[in-house]
Amino acid sequence: MNRALLRTAGQVHSTSKLLVARSVVGARFQSSQYKNKYYVDPEPQIGDYPNLPQKFAEERSQRGWWDRQMRRNFGEPIQEQDEIFNMWAPTQYWSPGWRQVLKMWAGVIVTIGSAYYVIAKTRLETPYVRAFYPNGLKEELGGVPTRTLADSIEEASA
Repeated sequence: MNRALLRTAGQVHSTSKLLVARSVVGARFQSSQYKNKYYVDPEPQIGDYPNLPQKFAEERSQRGWWDRQMRRNFGEPIQEQDEIFNMWAPTQYWSPGWRQVLKMWAGVIVTIGSAYYVIAKTRLETPYVRAFYPNGLKEELGGVPTRTLADSIEEASA
């Protein structure tokens, strides 16, 4: 039915291109056993080689592999960028989600606050009485008595 609609619109040439494109994409993975299991997205530059998902070998289970160090089975196709995803690659960094980060920050704040509260409530009283100087320490030590701004202006103008 699509052919009839396209012919009436006068696009017979584009119909043949569409059919050729569909047959090329379909023929690429017909012989591959990994199509249903690992199909990601057609990559035009790798030809008939299976386009495997970008998954770190570190994410695979530790046991049940022919090559236990690299976590591969015999005859298993290697990823296109194997040097990035194999076991010799740098360790994959796991980043926690925002909810977990907020829970961690809340835990830190609650821990610090509760420690401060416990220390403040269980602190012993000081064994001395603080000195109080009603006229200020300067006057107590024999200095000039505290003056106001008006006194300073009078003294300067005299």
